[in-house]
This record gives sequence, C-alpha cells and structure tokens, in this order.
Amino acid sequence: MATPKKYSDLFELVRSLAGVASFTSSEENDILRLANRRLYEAYSASQMWTPYIIVGEKRTISSDQVVPFAQTSPAKDTISEFQRIHRDQPFLNSGTMEYNFYVDANGAHVMNLGSTTNSSVYVTYKKSFADFTKTSTDIPEEFFYFAAHATYADFLRMDGQTSKAMDEENKATSYLANELEKLDIISNNNTIRRKFTTYVSTQSR
Repeated sequence: MATPKKYSDLFELVRSLAGVASFTSSEENDILRLANRRLYEAYSASQMWTPYIIVGEKRTISSDQVVPFAQTSPAKDTISEFQRIHRDQPFLNSGTMEYNFYVDANGAHVMNLGSTTNSSVYVTYKKSFADFTKTSTDIPEEFFYFAAHATYADFLRMDGQTSKAMDEENKATSYLANELEKLDIISNNNTIRRKFTTYVSTQSR
C-alpha cells in the first residue's frame, strides 16, 4: 500500500532539485501554488486513483431520487465523479441490485428505483480534490515524484530556463505515466471498474 507523503518532503525535493539552500517567502508561496496545480493535474489523469476512491458509501437520496454531490448530515466527502450506485452494501459475498443513473448539476438521478421507499443508497465515487497546504501530510505517493519534478519545471520556466524546464517536464511525465500504467493493470482486475465506462460519458456538472 502506498504511503502518503508530507508536503514538506515535496518542498525539500524541489529545493534539492533547484540546488539552493533556501527560497524566499514569495518563492515558497509560488511553489505551493505550482505544486497544487500539478497535484490536481495528476488527480485528473485517472478516475481510479486509490486515495480518492470511496467504495460503497451509504448516502442519502432525496424524495425526487437524487443523490447530491455534497452531504452534510451526516458529513461525507464531496463527490467529484459518481461511478456506481447500489441498493445495499456492494462487493460482499451476496449480490445487490445496481442502479442506472445520470448526472447533472444537482447530483446523480437514480433511474430504476421503482416504488422503493429507501432513503439511502450505496455510492462508489471519486472524491473531490482539495488543495494541499504547507502542513499537509497526505499527498498521495503516486503523485509525489511527478508533482516535484513538474513543479520544479514550472519554477524553471518562471526563471526563464526553458530548456532545463523541458527536461524536468519530461521526467515528470515519465513518473506519471509509470504510475498510470501500474494503476491500469490493477484496475483491469478490479470489479469496481466493471461498469465504470458505461457512466463516464453521461457525467457532467
């Protein structure tokens, strides 16, 4: 299992790549902004990153058969992408009914509930991205080296060093491609993914 990384470790790697003893306060803030942009880029590269997938979570469904993106009572992570919706806890020994749905700005509209009076369903989803801070300790290991080299590439561009920036960009791209390849191998054997492609084209906010 991948071990989350600290933002301070990412920052120190960028500093080491830059070969400097320290950055100015302004540069530190720039690096954080650049890092978050690149971490979001990695997050957006796949629907199946393990740190962001929530499997079979009980969510409230409204009377008009909509599961909203956000739920406050009880509090849940905000949904970025709906993947699968079941009547009962999925992926256990016994089967459970899976619902078809479509997504709009209000959430996921469950299509085949029938006359059920259930006030909840079980949702598998990708949770939303949240910017990291200087004290974050939960940066996905899968993103770490891509984000560090890509952030350094952006920093080099800010300094006008476009040739060196391109070299770092290529290294970053290679790191991300390797992680995506590993993820694809895992996902091909993952039952969570079985119907996922059916729903991707219908999702929009």
